[in-house]
Amino acid sequence: MPNIATIHPGSILISDPFLQDPNFARTVVLICEHQPAGSFGLVVNQPLDLKLNELVPAAADMHMPVYSGGPVAADTLHFIHKRPDLLEESIFLQKGIGWSGNFFQIIHLLRSGDLDPSEILFFLGYSGWGEGQLEYELEEKTWITSEVTSPLLFQVSPGKRWQYSLNQLGGDYAQMANYPIDPQLN
Repeated sequence: MPNIATIHPGSILISDPFLQDPNFARTVVLICEHQPAGSFGLVVNQPLDLKLNELVPAAADMHMPVYSGGPVAADTLHFIHKRPDLLEESIFLQKGIGWSGNFFQIIHLLRSGDLDPSEILFFLGYSGWGEGQLEYELEEKTWITSEVTSPLLFQVSPGKRWQYSLNQLGGDYAQMANYPIDPQLN
């Protein structure tokens, strides 16, 4: 059974196939911060009908997709990337995966071509849990835990990330990837 010791920055939460919460049904959440007082993560498989240039005037020429990071503070912009070695103020999550950093440096690196648009994902809002809340959800088996990989974020299409995550776990989890949304259809 997952516990606080198994969840850390770089963990992913894969929603149970029958989770009915509309914010988290069939989602994959990348944990960016996890402490006894609470947790912070980003849903990585819910693209919005928005582009970065529509949100940030400094990125007027950048038509990059934006994802819903979660239902909390939906007016805040967050990002994950493949270049924690290149971006100042970046927070290391896993090998080759960083969170946050100097936003103006990102704009400069994208324009110069030193950072490829395929190496970064932008999010509006985030997913948050208060003290003990995520642990309770893990005990209730709301989430299946695993580790993030670069291919999951930067090679697998958003609509396939939930299934891909379960398939990577194999066994019974791989079977879950094919469950219908409505269990009565099974």
